[in-house]
Amino acid sequence: MRQDSPNLPLLDALMRHYDELVDHVRRRFGDKNFAHEVVHEVYMQVVRTRPHEQDGTPLALLKHISTCKAIDLQRAATSRNQWQESVNAVPDINLHHSDGEEILHGKQLIDALEIAIGDLPPRCREVFVLHKLQEMSQDEVATQLGISRKMVGKHMERAMSAIRPIWSGAHAGNDDATMRASLAPPLRPRFPAPETIIRGAAKRRTVRKIAAMAAVLLLSTGLAWLIDPAYDTRQVVTGAGRTSTLTMADGSRIQLNTDSELRIESRLFSRRITLLRGEAGFDVAHTYRSFVVEAHRTTVTDIGTVFDVRNQEDGALVSVQQGAVEVRSDSGPPLVLTADQSVRSSDGKLERLADLEPGQSGAWRRGKLYFNATPLREAALDMQRYLAQPVVLADARIGDLRLSGEYNIKDVNDLLRVLPTILPVTVKRSPGAIVISATSATPGNTAK
Repeated sequence: MRQDSPNLPLLDALMRHYDELVDHVRRRFGDKNFAHEVVHEVYMQVVRTRPHEQDGTPLALLKHISTCKAIDLQRAATSRNQWQESVNAVPDINLHHSDGEEILHGKQLIDALEIAIGDLPPRCREVFVLHKLQEMSQDEVATQLGISRKMVGKHMERAMSAIRPIWSGAHAGNDDATMRASLAPPLRPRFPAPETIIRGAAKRRTVRKIAAMAAVLLLSTGLAWLIDPAYDTRQVVTGAGRTSTLTMADGSRIQLNTDSELRIESRLFSRRITLLRGEAGFDVAHTYRSFVVEAHRTTVTDIGTVFDVRNQEDGALVSVQQGAVEVRSDSGPPLVLTADQSVRSSDGKLERLADLEPGQSGAWRRGKLYFNATPLREAALDMQRYLAQPVVLADARIGDLRLSGEYNIKDVNDLLRVLPTILPVTVKRSPGAIVISATSATPGNTAK
């Protein structure tokens, strides 16, 4: 047993008084599922921060922490629900219009929506199907799936964000009267019945409860600091010019960029990804297990987010599209990044970068190379990743030239063809390399 863990009394108290803490939160806030979520959040907080004991009993301290955590979660839920109400209306589609073209259009739209809903993470898809297709209230969905009302709102926000672009594009050519019938009837038969979804959720709750109590038991004896065995390991590789997308068993999605390699370890208490080379994007599903990405002396811990990690020669580049991550390196304090923020680690140190432009973070996931006054030496390295030949700058001066714009990853050769019309350079190809040289008109000060 580790004798230097100052929070073992708290963990022991949490294990012994788990039901009492849940009841304490339920009596004040009136929702048993919410109370379970609060106590689980308190457990995760104690594990992460290992707070020092204060005056009074451990149980009293845990009750105080639980009350504060519940207030914080409710405030966050109130803000989220205000936004959710403004986007929660699902469009209507009419498949009974007498115009055959409109009927065909409606069926195509239903097919597109089915694909979009099917691509949602499993828990998000279940919430959407029960709430929008089976017409359960959000409170009923929370009860049936054993999650909080706040989580239902978060899943619905994500589902609507995925579906609305499809709806907006289809609705542009139709008036409201043409699109008035309900979405639910044509889509409902294409997804599992509510009984099937609810049975699956009940099984998951049983597994989570057993795993969580096992974790608390191990932590209370100090063993979990030493034991986190991997029960499944897999390696994923992409070649030059190719990308790959995979979905983990828990619903997390990983997109691997060109010429990249990573190792995935599913462990008892964590999900650990090692980015060995290249770049990957992560869309993380929330479970009781932590999600950690390691890349070149840099550790990224998910707090609930969509983010990218790129291996570099002396460190890593981390950028966030949604949510937040905690980034650590060999020295210095950790940094927490939120949406459109990025950090570079170099030689074991972290450096915050300027906030990203909209569309810049994760552009490669959309098949785009995004440059925003990017030095040509850096842009050339990005281009080279999608080409079989190396891209060489013949003159060091032109490395300071700045390139901006969004270009198609699948046609980097086209970018090289037009590059002389954008910057004062020439591009020549040889069997061994693509050489970018300065033109005679290139000024001495090349930073444009």
